[in-house]
Amino acid sequence: MKNFSANTLSLSMKYLAIFVIAMLIFSMNSMANAVDTSNLLKSSDNAIKAISKHKIEKSAWYPQYHLASTGYIMKNPAAFALFKNEYHLFYENEIKFADGNKTVWGHFSSPDLVNWQTQKTALSPSEAYDKDGIISGSAITEGDTLYLIYTANTTETNGNKHQTQNLAMSNDGLNFAKSANNPVIKMAPHYSSLKFSSQNFNNPYVWKIEDRYYAIIGTKYEQTNDGAVLLFKSKDLRNWVFINVTALGQKGEMGSTWETPALLHVRGNDLLSITTAGIKPHEKKYLNKYNSGAFIGKLDYNTGRFSQKSAFMLFDHGFDFYAPQFITITDGRHIFIGRLSMEGNPNPESSDHWAGMMSLPRELTISNGKIITMPIKELNTLRNEKYELKEQTIKSEKEYSNIKGDVFEMEIVADMTNAKSFSIKLRASDTQETLLSYDKNTKMLKLNRDKSGKVLKGEREAVLPLMDNNKIKLRIFVDKSSIEIFANDGALAMSSRIYPDKGSNDIRFSSEGETKIESLNFYKLKSIHN
Repeated sequence: MKNFSANTLSLSMKYLAIFVIAMLIFSMNSMANAVDTSNLLKSSDNAIKAISKHKIEKSAWYPQYHLASTGYIMKNPAAFALFKNEYHLFYENEIKFADGNKTVWGHFSSPDLVNWQTQKTALSPSEAYDKDGIISGSAITEGDTLYLIYTANTTETNGNKHQTQNLAMSNDGLNFAKSANNPVIKMAPHYSSLKFSSQNFNNPYVWKIEDRYYAIIGTKYEQTNDGAVLLFKSKDLRNWVFINVTALGQKGEMGSTWETPALLHVRGNDLLSITTAGIKPHEKKYLNKYNSGAFIGKLDYNTGRFSQKSAFMLFDHGFDFYAPQFITITDGRHIFIGRLSMEGNPNPESSDHWAGMMSLPRELTISNGKIITMPIKELNTLRNEKYELKEQTIKSEKEYSNIKGDVFEMEIVADMTNAKSFSIKLRASDTQETLLSYDKNTKMLKLNRDKSGKVLKGEREAVLPLMDNNKIKLRIFVDKSSIEIFANDGALAMSSRIYPDKGSNDIRFSSEGETKIESLNFYKLKSIHN
């Protein structure tokens, strides 16, 4: 009996050991033969740490409540995710390495989409397939694993450039390992008779329907110089099958390259979002080098074709909104963040060792066939001191002693029944101003930055019908070197970077005819920096 018990114990220990080994193997399999590159990220984090955070945040143009560069050049948002009750925003960060500038994925996390914490670099070039930089893609959560799908750049010795799509994963949302299956999607000649090039094949956006994953990838049809989106499907995120050319521009009217595509299901419609380069200007519309917007329509998952039901609609009619990333959160809202600067524009802040910032998080919806964008409600928690005005009549130029500053939010409801035009000078001084104006006859809202400060000039305008009873409703966010305007409950958004002098803090109202300000709420806003 004694010997039997000992044998049983020995056997039990053997089974326990087998169980532990099996669980370890299961855990390892969840990371899918991943490539550990954690040591290779240190060089980019060390490069950022070498720049004084204190000096950057003391910069006259460094924002107080927007996400901005923590060092070097912040470019596009790269992926947006909700993972284990935390929001994660990844972004392209151009870092100077010993062998030249390369793009890595920086990383912020937040419990509430307002207050953000800087995390260590998430992805950095480390393999032959991504040695020349990592650019934006998307993220998807499956149980306890956060997957990042990204575009990698390589350049051959003959100068030919190629882009591929790759996979990385994490069980804690901080440490990412690259899949041994990479690249998981390559451009192949048999995909389509249209012969797309691997030089422009980027920014995968991935989502899941039932037990299938789908990915759309932006590209360029070289023969006609038109932008396009390709659709793929997979059972496991590692093995992908080409379905079809989902959408294709015609005769250059929609630009030569489509970037950062996304497919959202909003109020019974599919929304195909793209950022397009080279779209033809139409009068004073599409004047930016890149334009971000969407088509309303329907994606046929069998054919892979997108049926367009609307014209291309811009998310923002200002100077600086680029390459947005999207998530759908637990309450059903569709939230997106874009780059609040335009690719190729000068960045005066770079003299302070940083450049680039993100837009405020915005909620996207559709109403009467139109895209509506508004700042998320969580931003109300930033409000600090409040000043309120009611029933003010504006004829000639007018200022109010408590309504001024370089970091604020302002809500205005104005009656223009007896006015021809209404204007607001923001960040104003004797020599500088950013002018927001509305003309009732032309129904044009205009944003002019000819006198906004350093470097940047120009004007943008968009049609905005007045609300009922000849009223205009404006919600304006100003933050050191940026302006974001939301008009008539999200019917129109206009954004811009500006670089005024430190003392340009006045706000001046004027009207041709008589504008009646029914209500004005002015809020000083708290900083999100510790």
